Amino acid sequence: MQFVENVMPFLSQRLREGQRIALVTLYNVEGSSPRPVGSQIGVSETGDAVGMITGGCAEQAIIEEARQCIAAQTGKTVRYGAGSPYLDVVLPCGSGIDLHFGAAGADRVVRAAAALQDERTPYWLSIDRGTLDMAVTATATTDDNDSLFVRRYDPDYRIIVFGEGANLVTFASLAKTAGYDVIAYTPDEAASGHLQAMGVDSRHVFKDYGFETIPYDPYTAVVTLFHEHDWEQNIFHAALNSEADYIGALGSRNTHQARLEALAALAPTKQPPSVIHGPVGLNIGAQNPAEISISILAEITARRRAKEK
Repeated sequence: MQFVENVMPFLSQRLREGQRIALVTLYNVEGSSPRPVGSQIGVSETGDAVGMITGGCAEQAIIEEARQCIAAQTGKTVRYGAGSPYLDVVLPCGSGIDLHFGAAGADRVVRAAAALQDERTPYWLSIDRGTLDMAVTATATTDDNDSLFVRRYDPDYRIIVFGEGANLVTFASLAKTAGYDVIAYTPDEAASGHLQAMGVDSRHVFKDYGFETIPYDPYTAVVTLFHEHDWEQNIFHAALNSEADYIGALGSRNTHQARLEALAALAPTKQPPSVIHGPVGLNIGAQNPAEISISILAEITARRRAKEK
């Protein structure tokens, strides 16, 4: 069972395959829990599932409950752990968790979510624990109904990385493993082919590529991993004229200072060159491609999580 934070793409794919589905949502925790309120599992009628709610303690029982809801095309709420009628499902933390199982109407909800995800816009899922109804909207609900649970979904956080060689391959593959939506641009044909074989969206480009056509939004990080820094000006000028959330560049402090001076000599941009993180990544004394990649990914993740609070 694969862990993903957003189960909607999985459910959307299963719908396209003609399968029936269920969406399981953790809406209340009494005590501690390995996953926060709002965590979900997506389940298909075949029993395939992604996501995580209890860290493995009750996932199989949850999947079977969801399949029963799919078969009956109904919804329900269920308590697991402390206070649950299911005495054979025990949570080691001693907590009680409440889950909503949504099968009836799940196809409508997932299709609405998929359309908004394609637009890379936030959306909200609301669950009425009284009626068991679910709905997806492009604006936050202002309903004062105490039985309403609401979860916000942001667009998948995307990392667009430019570079070549081992630094690019290592970073892009690690970021994809960590669950990021990764797009790599590189003049290194061998690196591009290697990344594609690993399932990373990799594009072989040359210096005259139209970098200004790449869409950067507030859910995008831009990273350059070049040793030849003459690639960077066009890349950064485009990124600084966008709403990109994070911009970082490989290189020494002296290199970064020269980079900022060169960018300052160009036409003004929406974001000042000073927003560029350089040298990119947390200062952990990284000395090889793996350590460099970890430091960069840690810095991006810290920024992303801080914005979500």
